[in-house]
Amino acid sequence: MAMSPNRPRWDFPRNIASTRILFGLGREHGLSARDCLAGTGLSELQLAQPERMVEAMQEMQVARNLLRHLGPDIGLGLDAGLRYHPTTFGIWGFALQSSPSAWKAVEVGIRYTRLTCAFCQPVMADTADEALLICEDKDVPEDVRDFFVDRDSTMILQLQRDVLPMQLPLTRLELRRPRPAYADRIEALYGHAPVFNQAQNRVGISQALAQLPLPQGDAAALQLCEDECQRLLTRRKLQGGLAGRIRDQLMMHSRAMPTMLQVADSMQMSVRTLRRRLADEGVVFEALADDARRVLAEELLHTTDMTVEDIAERLGYAEPSCFSRAFKRWSGLSPRHFRQGRVTRR
Repeated sequence: MAMSPNRPRWDFPRNIASTRILFGLGREHGLSARDCLAGTGLSELQLAQPERMVEAMQEMQVARNLLRHLGPDIGLGLDAGLRYHPTTFGIWGFALQSSPSAWKAVEVGIRYTRLTCAFCQPVMADTADEALLICEDKDVPEDVRDFFVDRDSTMILQLQRDVLPMQLPLTRLELRRPRPAYADRIEALYGHAPVFNQAQNRVGISQALAQLPLPQGDAAALQLCEDECQRLLTRRKLQGGLAGRIRDQLMMHSRAMPTMLQVADSMQMSVRTLRRRLADEGVVFEALADDARRVLAEELLHTTDMTVEDIAERLGYAEPSCFSRAFKRWSGLSPRHFRQGRVTRR
């Protein structure tokens, strides 16, 4: 996805499941819901909504709240990381489990990092004898950097333990940070003595172990998972930031979808500026209009008795056949099969 050069790589919407995990950690340490969620704009009720998306800064604020109340010296990030499992991330987690080898799972995981909650950017590297995973943290704010290095690195460790029937012995464990008060916990968790004040955060395993087959590896299942990951990435891209606000505006005018000029005018910017800002998010206006029609079509098919012909007219299609072709492109189903709940695929 294209991004503004000034936008941190971690600044993408993510599922609320991760924020809920941090909230649960705070509550177990005796913090009130108000203490955990201060400054996030989130309520405890919203945390229970599985499809809700949150901004990265909202999740980051929960981490700041935990550190402010509980302090940085007890290894909260380690405790948080151990609470993540493949099921936390839905289809992304299934993609890891379907990969043919441990190192392929890392590659797939990095490709779709934006479906996770990561703040540190994972990068793969190789030497003749080692497979290295680098956890880049330089664009993470300093006050929460150590927390998220601990959280994200331990999360990867826990995912590896869930996917493999064994813990892979490390060849190295290097961290950029100074030695923390809980360094012994890090060594016990990883089974390897960490070296601090290094140039990068790096974890290494032998090349032989990196190619270890995964017990549930399945090439066909992996391809299906990757296809779904790509679709989910595209959908999230359309739902966040400026793109999401425009998409919401389009969905309010199903009978007469606003033009790009009308949307730009409503947002007090030129068409050129609007197009550029959407490009920064990797989106084009036409894709937003198409997605708005998809959502409206699904809602009308699910919640009304309107005929396909009436829905096509409502959404501005000249012919019902044009709407049917578009709907099949979106979902793989005809409108009638979608309404009937069938699973017939194109």
